[in-house]
Amino acid sequence: MRGLSPYFRRWQIRALGKVDPQTLGRLGLKQLARQARHVARRVPAYTHILAEQGIDANALRTPADVLERCPILGKADLFGRFALHELCVDGNLAPLGNVLTSSGQSGRFAFGLSTAAQARATTRAVDLGLSYAFETDAHRTLLINALPMGVRFSATSVTIAETSVREDMVAALMREVAPYFEQTILVLDPLFCKRLLDHASDTGFDWRSTRVHVILGEETFGEHFRGYVAARMGLDPTDWSRGFIGSSMGVGEVGLNLFFETRETVALRRLAQAHPAELADVIGPWPGQTPPLLFVYDPRRLFVEITRPDDSGFGALTVSTLDRGLMLPVLRYATGDRARLLDHRTLVERLRSCGFASQALPALPMIALAGREQDQLPDGRALLDFKDALYANAAIADQLSGAFRVECEASTCRLHLQTRKDWHGGDHAMIGQILDLLPRSKQGIEDRIQVWEHADFPFGRTLDYERKFSYLSHEWHQADIQ
Repeated sequence: MRGLSPYFRRWQIRALGKVDPQTLGRLGLKQLARQARHVARRVPAYTHILAEQGIDANALRTPADVLERCPILGKADLFGRFALHELCVDGNLAPLGNVLTSSGQSGRFAFGLSTAAQARATTRAVDLGLSYAFETDAHRTLLINALPMGVRFSATSVTIAETSVREDMVAALMREVAPYFEQTILVLDPLFCKRLLDHASDTGFDWRSTRVHVILGEETFGEHFRGYVAARMGLDPTDWSRGFIGSSMGVGEVGLNLFFETRETVALRRLAQAHPAELADVIGPWPGQTPPLLFVYDPRRLFVEITRPDDSGFGALTVSTLDRGLMLPVLRYATGDRARLLDHRTLVERLRSCGFASQALPALPMIALAGREQDQLPDGRALLDFKDALYANAAIADQLSGAFRVECEASTCRLHLQTRKDWHGGDHAMIGQILDLLPRSKQGIEDRIQVWEHADFPFGRTLDYERKFSYLSHEWHQADIQ
């Protein structure tokens, strides 16, 4: 039997749909104390950390004990301090079968380690997710992995092509191989997706010649961007019958596809963008004009909590892995993202009271993800609003590569834009149009825009898509901006 049979995958999906999301969410809480004792006793790094703080593993009897006593840890607390084997169960690296690296954007690499058996379990989980989202057990499917090389995954229900960030290679597969399949799934990040769309436009590729879905990872994006991608691919973001554009979020040292969008969460986010006053109190209020990404997760795999929440409920996304078979488990691990837990019943009641009772909700627990903790300008504005403003007008977006850099000083915020590759003589009237779309600074900061020809853009001229692009300069003096 290759992976999970289609019948068993469908049974699992139906079983999940019969359980209330609130009940599902409590499953992880029930497992938390048992997992914490397992990690505290058998992972040398955690044994050392808890001993330093005078915490006895036997005292972690209840979930409340774990949440009250176990410290919240970040990447530097584990990967910056301990040898790799000390982060593994029993300090044992011998069963190592696979290694996944983090992006290294923070200046430090972290590693996700797994045994061969765990890799097989991950394959089954990927198959289940693909079947749930795209019915890959019923439709012959080509999956093109165009994420930066090193981010790989396996599945038995699809045919996988690995291209890394080569738009010409992806285009060749779409032309020559995709027609032999009923559907194609593209997995890539938003910035490279823009490059691929530009290349397809330059070479005259017609996306409507095949049924295509898109899974976007690596970074956040707004609904204007999703709408732009959909329009260029001939898809309908109010229907998705021809293809779906969704997002998936993983953490290299924890796992892939920890959080993901569904058709229901996408529709809910688009509803929130159209009706922010009605839905901000249950989804946010979010930090900016653009609603956060709305994700679901499997509470049997992950316990999720939000620590240090602000008045709006957004705080540090903190996760604990619950699979006792993991080689490198984490306990109360801060991912570096800002998020908010969503209450399913409150959402149902609010949608009904606002006249949106027909809006379907997913069967799994949900979070609202606002982005990385550092994705905020020093005057408090959200970087996501700047990203999405560039796609509010398709004619403007067509002239740009999607890469930009924001530099802030005491009284000025400068937005540097890169034009599209091989695009000359862009319409500089777009500067005023983009300025009108940017959120106004509440601190009187003046926004200015500088447009650069593609080759002259001083912030990564060639756009190394193998690395995460940095949209925000962190070289300002925080004390200068009050």
